[in-house]
Amino acid sequence: MRIFTKPAERFPALGPISEEFYISNLGVGTVLVAGDLPLELELPDAAAVARRSCPSSRWTHLLERYFAGERVAFDLDVDAFADAHGFTDFERDVYRALALVPYGTAVSYRELAAAAGRPNAYRAVGSAMARNRLPLILPCHRVVRNDGRLGRYGDDPAWKERLLKLEGVLILEGRLA
Repeated sequence: MRIFTKPAERFPALGPISEEFYISNLGVGTVLVAGDLPLELELPDAAAVARRSCPSSRWTHLLERYFAGERVAFDLDVDAFADAHGFTDFERDVYRALALVPYGTAVSYRELAAAAGRPNAYRAVGSAMARNRLPLILPCHRVVRNDGRLGRYGDDPAWKERLLKLEGVLILEGRLA
């Protein structure tokens, strides 16, 4: 198995790829961008430091506005993103439906599966959310368990609650209010 170490090796057909930094009150995050297509995103880290000054794309500006509490719509070309990552038809359908979940709302895995045209695939939807490389832009934090509990969110489950609260979603004791 080959381990890719450079973004250009993972996405050779996309041309030059830049690593951009965005700054929020929660720390510094990064986004990999090829042209106008974001490819990967890391949430802010309080211990991180922007390693160098670089030109910023609209994505870094949108992310900074989002973390400043502004209602932001990320108009991602989901098909281009799916092509860049070699998604299956199922993953493409799920991420298209995910991109339509509005700011300040939450849906269940079951509801997202139905919106993607796969009503019985809610467990597979959860697996697709766990592999999301563009959290926030593809808002997997807005997808919760069928019983209203928040569920997992990467390495730090507190992020899901933090992001939903930032968007004005009411959370009580780890579940939607």
